[in-house]
Amino acid sequence: MYVGEHVYLEVVEKTSPEKGEIRVVIELNFRAEFEMARASQEYNKLIQWLPEVYVGKPERLRNVIKILCGAAKKCMKEKKMHLGPWRKHKYVQAKWFGQCTESIVTANTATSPAVAVKYPEPQFKPRASMLTLSLLDKLQGANCQAVAVV
Repeated sequence: MYVGEHVYLEVVEKTSPEKGEIRVVIELNFRAEFEMARASQEYNKLIQWLPEVYVGKPERLRNVIKILCGAAKKCMKEKKMHLGPWRKHKYVQAKWFGQCTESIVTANTATSPAVAVKYPEPQFKPRASMLTLSLLDKLQGANCQAVAVV
């Protein structure tokens, strides 16, 4: 996993050509995506209403995200704290609706839907620092693996 990468499941059932397809988003750690360390009691009560695992349509997820980001903004404003960019509506919405690639797993039976595991493209390439290069020179003959420091 890369920094900023978000993995979730999206189940797509292809129905008849007239109806199109039915999409369902599955997020295994939904509540934790919205928890905050210094949240108000009101915000924490709202978060406790969230399911640990979200299974639902993308349209409903958009509405939930909008409500929760508004509540987070209000909570931080009341506490006179800065709202981090990772808590803003556009950023949170991009986790599930931003640009991403798909790994599609299809089943052989006609009754099973295809499952698409979505994850965003990595935004950067791993780099080696000067510390890593000198460490690698010292460890060439050893049976150890060096960890890249970035």
